Amino acid sequence: MALPEATGRTIRERGPGAALGIAAILAVLAIGRSGAFEAAELAVADRIGPAARAPGPEVPAPVVVVSLGEADFDRHGYPIPDAVVARALGVLRAGGASAIGLDLYRSAPASDAPADLAGWAALREIVERSPQIVVTELLAASSAAPSAADSVAGAAIAPGLRAPGFASPDQIGFNDILIDPGRVVRRGYLYAWDESGAAHVSFALRLASRHLALRGVAVAPDPADADAVRIGEVSLPPLTRDFGAYVDLDAGGYQIALDFVRRPEDFESLSLDDLLEGRVPEAAIRDRVVIVGTDAPSVKDDFASPSRSARGAVASVKGHRLHAQLVDQLIRAGLRGDRPPASLSQAAETAIALGFGLVAVAIAVGFGALAGVVPALIVGLAAPFVLAGLGFARGVWIPSVLPALAWGAGGGLAFGLRMRAETRAQRQLVALFRRFSSSAVADELWRQRDTIMQAGRPRPQRVVLTTLIADLEGFTRAAEKLEPERLLDWIDAYLAAMTRVIEDHGGHVDDYAGDGIKANFGVPIASTSEAEQARDARQAVACAVAMGRALAACHRDWAARGLPLARQRIGIATGPAVVGAVGSEARMKYTSVGDTINVAARLEAFEAPAEAGVDAGPQRILIGESTRRWLGDAFAVRDLGTQRVKGRSEPIHVYFVVGAQGGERAASREEPV
Repeated sequence: MALPEATGRTIRERGPGAALGIAAILAVLAIGRSGAFEAAELAVADRIGPAARAPGPEVPAPVVVVSLGEADFDRHGYPIPDAVVARALGVLRAGGASAIGLDLYRSAPASDAPADLAGWAALREIVERSPQIVVTELLAASSAAPSAADSVAGAAIAPGLRAPGFASPDQIGFNDILIDPGRVVRRGYLYAWDESGAAHVSFALRLASRHLALRGVAVAPDPADADAVRIGEVSLPPLTRDFGAYVDLDAGGYQIALDFVRRPEDFESLSLDDLLEGRVPEAAIRDRVVIVGTDAPSVKDDFASPSRSARGAVASVKGHRLHAQLVDQLIRAGLRGDRPPASLSQAAETAIALGFGLVAVAIAVGFGALAGVVPALIVGLAAPFVLAGLGFARGVWIPSVLPALAWGAGGGLAFGLRMRAETRAQRQLVALFRRFSSSAVADELWRQRDTIMQAGRPRPQRVVLTTLIADLEGFTRAAEKLEPERLLDWIDAYLAAMTRVIEDHGGHVDDYAGDGIKANFGVPIASTSEAEQARDARQAVACAVAMGRALAACHRDWAARGLPLARQRIGIATGPAVVGAVGSEARMKYTSVGDTINVAARLEAFEAPAEAGVDAGPQRILIGESTRRWLGDAFAVRDLGTQRVKGRSEPIHVYFVVGAQGGERAASREEPV
């Protein structure tokens, strides 16, 4: 099926802009795959993700923390003695905690002092008697200042801090934390493997498994995916290297994404002294996971969380609260079916970014007005972020920065090239028409450019128009007598006055030739109906009458300045003609050609018989039969009959315009010339 001509022309003219926009999109996609936008994607996800995800359940969290602070260290010493820790664990065990996590490193007695050895024995006894207790080990080489490089993310794990030797293997969980640049934690561990290939279970998974086991929910391999773990009915596939906006993520071990449904700082915190002195209600402990850790600023266990504080700043959080967050997420997966955040495939993410870019290019080179493109591109720039928010609300991470950049680069460059091309075309159009037409006409032509213009110039058209040709009789004699400056001043004043009258009556000045003026009515915005063509004829004749009044004003000015007077002759004809642009791009003119123009020229130059009595005044207006037919009773005319005119074999029916009926008449015959 052939495209409409205007559509095909638009595509041809705006094709270079579309091609440049698509090239920009492909460049953005290539840069994106290099990881250049990863930090920006992560920052945007940190802002959108936690806010877009569904709020946590209204019931209290299944996890509570015992946070050791500076006051506890002042009272009991640092580190907290093993005897104090053992007493706290005993209270929690007696209170019915479903699982107890000790996020404090205890690999040996603090010293050989009797008190420390007694405390160590007490700690050993409570751990051995309490299978619900889980102690920690550190697999990474450094725990004081972990970094993205030394967090556990590879197949081989360097020795770290061992758990106490009296803990059974299923009471040990590693508490290494995965961190991204900026110490932001977005991922959590389920398993890791050491150099010998032995599997280690994370601290959070150990605690969540104990809580879920009491409710009949098991943690087991996923029968549908041998590489995935299943908690209840929910499969937890490990992260891949291209998860979400990550590029070449070190996805070693078994990692899942944190959902931050609950902020880590929002978990209920119990006081150590309240716990030891029996001031904690049993309901705060029973059937809940309790994690003992430290909130003390002096203990450097600080990380950044994507969740935000009440003031909107990035939240700083201690490690034991991040473990509490992952435990809560795993328990929700087993009991409520909450799934961890998922991501699209790399191909799907690329397709989304490409799609956004192509839509932006389509808008930029679209067929609407240029002024509407900018708001559309600005509004559309928010669409990738809206889509990302909707994705996060449904548990899917959809990158937003790459699609937004594809939108901006593709649409922006395509729009820039279109604007440049249209600005150039508009300058050409305005330069072509505004010299001889009103600004309103030129602006309307620009609005209709898709139907009027072709290849940067007006399309040739066959139209019905009314042509007015005016000339000054006596100009040649005056030109011979006047100095050049006075001659140009004289003719400029006349042409300026006549041009204003023509424009006021909706005419388009086609050309000047010395003292001659050619004007068309019904172009460049073509008149297509008979009513419009009749209007053009009446406007042309009304214009001619008004030109007579303007000439009278010129005569008064010329007489006062000692300049010669001149007589005006006007010929008007209505009929078909061809209009279009002629000349080169540098010197282009919009003009009309055809028999109608020739008739108007012959009427202007017609030598009327003396007995006709039409050449006595300062102005003479002659029209043809085709124009007379459209005038109706609007003007008084005198029929001069059929006349032969120079340069034409066929005679012309000529009418002399006396003036408007009941109104202004043509210039008075009594005015001297």
